[in-house]
Amino acid sequence: MAPGPAVDAAISADLAERVLATSGGADRSTGRLEILLLVAALPMFGQVFHYIIDAGPFYYLSKAWPFLTLPLALHGAFRLSGRHHPLYAIVLGYVIGITPALSMLWLGNAFIDAFGTTIKVWPITYYFSVLSTLALLRPSPDLLRRILLSFGVATFLLMWLLWLIVPRTHYAVDATQSKLFMYELERGYRIYMPMVFGVLSLLYLVRRMSVSPRLLYVALYLAGLMTMVLIFKQRISILALLLISAWVLYRNLPKLPRSLVTLGLGIGVLVLAITVLIPAVEAVEKSLGNSLSIRARSLSLAFDYMLADVWRWLFGVGSITRFSAVTLFDLFGTNHFYLADIGWVGIVFEYGVVGALLIFGLYVAGLRDAYGRRARAPERQLADPRAEAMAAALGDYVLFLLAASAVYSAVFTPGELATVTALLVYLRGFWSTQAAMGPRTTHQPDEHVPVPGRGGVVRL
Repeated sequence: MAPGPAVDAAISADLAERVLATSGGADRSTGRLEILLLVAALPMFGQVFHYIIDAGPFYYLSKAWPFLTLPLALHGAFRLSGRHHPLYAIVLGYVIGITPALSMLWLGNAFIDAFGTTIKVWPITYYFSVLSTLALLRPSPDLLRRILLSFGVATFLLMWLLWLIVPRTHYAVDATQSKLFMYELERGYRIYMPMVFGVLSLLYLVRRMSVSPRLLYVALYLAGLMTMVLIFKQRISILALLLISAWVLYRNLPKLPRSLVTLGLGIGVLVLAITVLIPAVEAVEKSLGNSLSIRARSLSLAFDYMLADVWRWLFGVGSITRFSAVTLFDLFGTNHFYLADIGWVGIVFEYGVVGALLIFGLYVAGLRDAYGRRARAPERQLADPRAEAMAAALGDYVLFLLAASAVYSAVFTPGELATVTALLVYLRGFWSTQAAMGPRTTHQPDEHVPVPGRGGVVRL
């Protein structure tokens, strides 16, 4: 891709229509090969197979994907321009450069072990890789919408197919034997399906419901939610989905109904707290079973270790791998210590307050692209309401990830946040990006759109 002129996001409506004619409406500018590349790449960028050891070669490919796509990341970092580029570069420098060095100091990691702990954060580079991929392939918003929804539908269909045909003997109690088919005492049999596209498709339905409350959208949403409750059974994810869905619907209510709903919710929460929640705390603790006690133990150990030195609070101590010479038992006297299960406390433990603020900044960047003033500008709204609903759903997914990070580690699958943010940046700057790069050479010369400005890089 040759560097095109830099154009401001606020281009005229007339220019936007001419760009659509040459690059987007019917996906004429994206050929079959480009579509196949998008279909193959998006699950990898979304870390669908990153922890699914049952997936065989795809599991190992997902681990290697940040390094295989490093040329794309470098292309996106240096040949494209965006307001989030400096933040992502600083975060990457901190978590890949500074934190491993601190783990060598505090935990006694060897160099190889210290570098090995950075494997989980390399997917942050997907922000640059996805931007580069989208700039090169130049899919229209509608094409992206259809691909993302197709993955969502496939997620739920595959869950039901596996649930019905896979015998119970294939379910494992030990997570080292299977990460897909699991059995737990509290939740029974369940399928730990990667839900990035499934949840995104449900949030898309919520956005469509908020604009056009058709019965079909409600039925499809409830069917997906039921599938998650019956098969997926990941409590925090389901709760986060319900909270974000309710928030989106609430925000889109007319003024008077929203006021009435606010009053009703306030009274309902007060009554519920007095009559149900307070007496049921002990019962809930028992129902959560062993997972809650393990989290509580991990929190206690993490706080005790960090309180021993203020520098550990500020910059973190890093982490260790299961192959490190230093083990968790050496440090804490127990192997049941999981940073991934204690949310932001685990982030502070590993990266310190400084690192936690930087990582939190990535969420803020995504939310600004979703709900900020620039995102609401008329020139950044997509003409097709379905594509606009998908762009809004991508922002809602950032909020979903932030809500879930209260319990799950923000660096468990950081590629999800990086990918969703890159998709948001691309969609919100779609017209200016297409205009800056010019139409594809497959079109006739008279279809070319004049672009103002000279030199520079493509701004996303």
